[in-house]
Amino acid sequence: MSLNKLLSILAFIGLGFGVYYFYSNNPASKESHFAVCITKAVTGYDCPGCGGQRAFHELLHGNFIEAARLNLFIYFFAPLLLFIFLKVTLKPFGINLPDIILSTKWLVAILMAMLIFTVLRNVV
Repeated sequence: MSLNKLLSILAFIGLGFGVYYFYSNNPASKESHFAVCITKAVTGYDCPGCGGQRAFHELLHGNFIEAARLNLFIYFFAPLLLFIFLKVTLKPFGINLPDIILSTKWLVAILMAMLIFTVLRNVV
């Protein structure tokens, strides 16, 4: 077995442990250990990713409305990150997923949506 295949298998195991940790531990509770948003800690304002960990926890529990309330971008970034993870980790096994090709217009639109989302969540 090649080193790349072994690393891919270890990445899948790590992903499984990570998903299990998010499922089993609520990021909103004080006794769980999760990353703290540096932007929120320094400025007091929510960044586009704030609430993402809690939203992912709610998503794993099937609480789709609560997940959207915590961070609407979870429905965009969770599938995107999973696709990128699968694309990278399945490549050593000869499974090639298609490339994601985004035009500059789409990238600008996504960034603008994130900016508007960030402003609205801090004003409203």
